[in-house]
Amino acid sequence: MISLRMAVAVALQDAGEATRAVELAHGLRERTPDGWDLDVTFLSHGSRFEPMIRRAGFGITHCAPRLEGRSIAHDLQWDPPEIVGSAALARELVEGERKALEALRPDVVLHGFWPFGNIAARLLGIRTMCFLPIPLDPASVAGGLLRDLPDVVPVLPRLPRPVRETIVRMVPAGVKTGLGAFTQRRLSEAIAACGWPGEPPRTIFEMLRADLTLVNDLPEFYADCVVPGHMAITGPLFAPGAPGDGPAALDPALRAVLTAGDDVPVIFCTMGSSGTKDAFLEAVRAVAGTAGDPWNAVILASPSVCPIEEARAQVAERPGVVITDAFVPAPTVNALADLVVGHGGQGTVQTALAAGTPIIGVAMQVEQQINLDHVAARGAGIRIPARRWRAPVIREAVKTVLGTPSYRRRAGDLAASIRSGDGKGAAAERMWRHLRATFGPPR
Repeated sequence: MISLRMAVAVALQDAGEATRAVELAHGLRERTPDGWDLDVTFLSHGSRFEPMIRRAGFGITHCAPRLEGRSIAHDLQWDPPEIVGSAALARELVEGERKALEALRPDVVLHGFWPFGNIAARLLGIRTMCFLPIPLDPASVAGGLLRDLPDVVPVLPRLPRPVRETIVRMVPAGVKTGLGAFTQRRLSEAIAACGWPGEPPRTIFEMLRADLTLVNDLPEFYADCVVPGHMAITGPLFAPGAPGDGPAALDPALRAVLTAGDDVPVIFCTMGSSGTKDAFLEAVRAVAGTAGDPWNAVILASPSVCPIEEARAQVAERPGVVITDAFVPAPTVNALADLVVGHGGQGTVQTALAAGTPIIGVAMQVEQQINLDHVAARGAGIRIPARRWRAPVIREAVKTVLGTPSYRRRAGDLAASIRSGDGKGAAAERMWRHLRATFGPPR
C-alpha cells in the first residue's frame, strides 16, 4: 500500500475556491487507485466553510495568522493590483503555512489562486499541484488569453473596445506579461524576507507555478490560446445541487418570485463572496431600484460583501423583489432565473451557464474579466467595464438581454457543452496520472 499525504492550501474565504477545492478532493478520493491510500488535510486561517470541509470527511489544520474569514478582500486587505495589503501580512501568511506544512509533512500540496501555500511548499521542497480558473502563464497571456486591456490599466480602458482589442494585438508579448496587473511587489518582498534562495518571484505567474496546473474551464474557450505543457484544461468544476434541492425546497417567498409565470422575467443578483460593496449596490439599484420594472428580482446580499440593511435601502417598495442574506441553492435559483447580474467569479459564471442562464457582469480582477469576455464572445452575456458599472448602464444591458432571445439560446449552447463533460472526473484522472508517475513505484 502506497500512502500519500496531501495538504490543500486555498483561499477558504472565497466560496468558489473553497467549493472547488472540496470537489477536487472528493474526485481524488473517489478515484483513488487500488494499492493507494490518500489522506487529505486542508489548511485554514479561519473560514465559515470549515464545517463544509469537515462534513466532506477531510481534516483541517489551522495556521497563523488567524483571520476573520469574512472575504478575501477583507482578510488580505486587497489593494488592486496587489492581492495583499502589506508585505508584513504576506510574510505572516507564508510563514504560518510553512510552519503548518513542516508539522504535517505532506508529500504534495494542492493549491488554488493562493500563492502563500505555493511559496511555503516550495521553500520546504514539497511538490505542488495547482487549480486555476484560467491558464495564468506568460505563454498563455502572450498567446491569446488576453483579448482586451485589463480594467486596472489606467486611462486606456476608456477607449472604445475595438481600439483596445487592436492595442492588445499589437502589444509585444513581453509587455503583456509585464503588466502591473501581474506583478506583486509586496508579496515578492515578503518571499525574500522568508529566505527565498536567489531572486524572489515577482509575478503572480511565478508565485503560482506548480508541477501540474489544472484549468477548470471549458476547453473550447482556449481553442486558439497557447496552453503550456504543465497545464491541463479539464473542464468546469463547481458544487452540484444537494439532494432535495429544487423549487419545492425553496423558501415560499423566494419560490413565489421565481415562479410568478412565464411572462414575468426573473433576475438573480449576486456578487458571490468576492465582489465589492459598491459594485453590488449599483447592481441592486439597477435591478430593483425602480417601482415599475416589468421583472422580478432575487437579490443575494452576501454578508462578506454587503450588509443586508444597506442593500434594502436601495430597493423600491414593490412586490416581486426578495432580498436575502441566507443561503440559497444557487443551481436551483439560476435554473429558474432568466438573467444573472453579478461579477465574473468562476463559480458564479459556471453555475449560471450550467443552467443556460445569460449573464451581465463586472470584473474585480483580470481573471474575472477574461471569464466574462469568454461569455460575451459567445453571445451569452455582456461584460460592463468596471468604470462604466453604474445603475443606468446596467439597466440598459438588462433590457437588451431580456429583450434579445439569442442570449438565452447561446447560454443554452454553453450549458450543453458543460453537460457533455465531467470536469471533476477529468481533473481527478489527470491528477492521479501525475501522482502515480511522481510517487509510484519505478516502472
